Amino acid sequence: MSSIPELTYQELASVILKRVGITVNVHRLSHRLTTFADIGVDSLGLLAVVRELEHRRRVDLGATAAQDCLTPRQLMTRLREAQNGMV
Repeated sequence: MSSIPELTYQELASVILKRVGITVNVHRLSHRLTTFADIGVDSLGLLAVVRELEHRRRVDLGATAAQDCLTPRQLMTRLREAQNGMV
């Protein structure tokens, strides 16, 4: 198990604000059907979010993370797996 705490939706919202400049409602972000496109994050913005998370968490999410993770939930799962050495 990793000693790094799991990413919260609040932290993800903070990263989105920092890297994309969009303020996101945490409740909407946490809804299981919400996609990044739904909240106004395009592919380049998502790439910036992924890179920021990799830097903050010191993990590699893989070259296709920004393409594979269409929802915040998918990205959080990918990050959790990377932190546990599963990616």
